[in-house]
Amino acid sequence: MIRNSFVPLVQSNKKGVVLFLSNGHAEDLIASTVIEKLSQECFPWEIRALPLVGEGRAYDEIGIKVLGPRRMMPSGGFVEFNPLWLARDMASGWLGVLRGQVGALRKQRAATRLVVCVGDIFLVILSVFFLKKPIVFLSTAKSDYARLYKGHYLVEKWLMKWFCQLVLPRDELTTSSLRDFGINAVYVGNVMMDCLKITDEELGIGENRHVVGILPGSKEEAYKNLAIILDAVKKISRKSFLSGKADFLLALAASLSLKRLGEVVSLSRDWILESSASEERKRGIVAYLASSPGIRIKIVRRRFADVLNSSEVIIGLSGMGNEQAVGLGKPVVSFPTKGPQITKKFLRIQQLILGEAISIVEPKAEAVAEEVSAILSHPEKKEEALRVGKKRMGGPGAAAQVADLIKKELGE
Repeated sequence: MIRNSFVPLVQSNKKGVVLFLSNGHAEDLIASTVIEKLSQECFPWEIRALPLVGEGRAYDEIGIKVLGPRRMMPSGGFVEFNPLWLARDMASGWLGVLRGQVGALRKQRAATRLVVCVGDIFLVILSVFFLKKPIVFLSTAKSDYARLYKGHYLVEKWLMKWFCQLVLPRDELTTSSLRDFGINAVYVGNVMMDCLKITDEELGIGENRHVVGILPGSKEEAYKNLAIILDAVKKISRKSFLSGKADFLLALAASLSLKRLGEVVSLSRDWILESSASEERKRGIVAYLASSPGIRIKIVRRRFADVLNSSEVIIGLSGMGNEQAVGLGKPVVSFPTKGPQITKKFLRIQQLILGEAISIVEPKAEAVAEEVSAILSHPEKKEEALRVGKKRMGGPGAAAQVADLIKKELGE
């Protein structure tokens, strides 16, 4: 079956289902952001979603019907960076989950009129075999900036050329490369930036303060990452040029437990978890991590975008979060961890995509502290991050354009 064998959408007068497929937490967020734009006006198509990785909570939050079995695997979907995690996923029943998801796809074939794949080429392959319907592909996983490690393979390009009605790459460089191959690729920006909901909440930051944001991650490894981060915070606070003028904001993901975080840090004996006032909790400051002499880290929930927006520099152990930070012009300091996601290879790829806006250091508190301090004391580093972020991540507005293109594919 080739691209031209698909039945054009406009030949059917019957409204049906637009099915979103995604394979990752970040991809779920991107898909749900596009869906929100589609739903702002009268949209005469039913929207359903099938998240292949994780639980798809982003869809639940906007009231979208979620199909298939949902289970978080040990790897969190990052098997490519360490094959051992694939073995753990297999032992945890991944094949059974996949069979259930394929079964769910088969059942949607008759009703589906358009498939929107958000993630990597695996989603396109599943759609070709089990749905055989027109495909719009938001290719979030690969970029020509990292073509040595994360560029599109020739077979992927052929699949996109023959089976995708429209491909929406993550940056202009990749879009140009795919067009040269004859793929119908369009660049409208990066929907990641529309996933940020900035409220301009000040989070209690005073004037003339240096603000360091902390993204420990959203998976189990985040708890283990805290030891190095907290030691680095103490070393940063001791820098003479800061002289007590540094504030620290830790963005706590919804998937992480505040109680568990408190238990983990209490083992160090240097830090304690303190409660925040009721007024602070309304603003998103749910607690503090405190250490002597007078060091306090604000733990913030439901204000992720405000943490990024308020910070000068980010200590980032996140995938999408690091990229969003750079998109806002914030330099990121990161280091490899022992978990499945933030590995040395992952960070090499992320640095190729984000350029000098992200610094990779050894997983040692001293190295993290030195790099953060260097960025805070050199404005040109922040200016470079702003330039790179605008070029490689784009600004907000992509989600609305993606929604418009989907409507055009549907003949709306």
